[in-house]
Amino acid sequence: MNVRSMTAYARQEVNQGDWSVNLELRSVNSRFLDAHIRLPKSLAPLEDRIRKYLKETMIRGRVDLFVTYISMEDSTVSFEPDLAMAREYVKAVDLLKRDLVLPGEFAISDLLTNLNEVILVREAPADTELLWQRIFPLLQDLVKAACTMAQKEAEALVQDISSRLDRIEELLSAIEKRAPERLSQAQETLRERIQAMVADISVDDERIAQEIAVLADRLDITEELVRARSHVGQFRHYLRQGGEVGRRLDFLVQEIFREVNTISSKGSDSSISQMVVEIKGELEKIREQVQNLV
Repeated sequence: MNVRSMTAYARQEVNQGDWSVNLELRSVNSRFLDAHIRLPKSLAPLEDRIRKYLKETMIRGRVDLFVTYISMEDSTVSFEPDLAMAREYVKAVDLLKRDLVLPGEFAISDLLTNLNEVILVREAPADTELLWQRIFPLLQDLVKAACTMAQKEAEALVQDISSRLDRIEELLSAIEKRAPERLSQAQETLRERIQAMVADISVDDERIAQEIAVLADRLDITEELVRARSHVGQFRHYLRQGGEVGRRLDFLVQEIFREVNTISSKGSDSSISQMVVEIKGELEKIREQVQNLV
């Protein structure tokens, strides 16, 4: 069995002296893969690669990935003066002083305070491949740890689901056992009603038999029971098969709901109705569990 839950958490951290990185992943259920990736600016070029890897490995779920990266290596940032702008600025200040006869001296601090654009900040492009070589092995370990946790979570879910399927099969068998008795009672009630209504009128026994046969056909739940059992069997098959079964199992839950609703509407019996209510309760709990499976 290789069924996986969408609920998972994992964390990876490494410190290599000159650089360190921390990755944290949280995942909860979602109809599709909904990846939210938080990266520092230096790792932004890796976002598409990371997103692609999450799509291939996590399959479904709301995935939040947080990455911090600190490098103490030589800075890729450099500062360069814009000499042309600085000259023009100084010339403009000198012209104002002469024309307006302004006192005081002009210093470099005045230039930098009032016109910090004269120092240009240039950042060399990061070595994307080097960053990927550092991040990717940790990302692999992170996802592997998350999937391991998700599989353990799924094992508990499958165990709970299996016990509920056992109970549903027990109830279906009880309904099947009750059905002939309920049908016999309904036929006898119909016979008595017909005879009471036509007490003074001669009615052909064959006509009464036809009405009873129509009633029997209308109340027959054999096909619904067979289909419900078949869906339960298929449900178990997919659980054993594993893989991406969440959507299939959710569909089968709906189909079993459909069959037991028909059984309830055809049943016209309080005992069967009570058992159907219990089956629906089990199905609701199964549906909640299934929606957590990939």
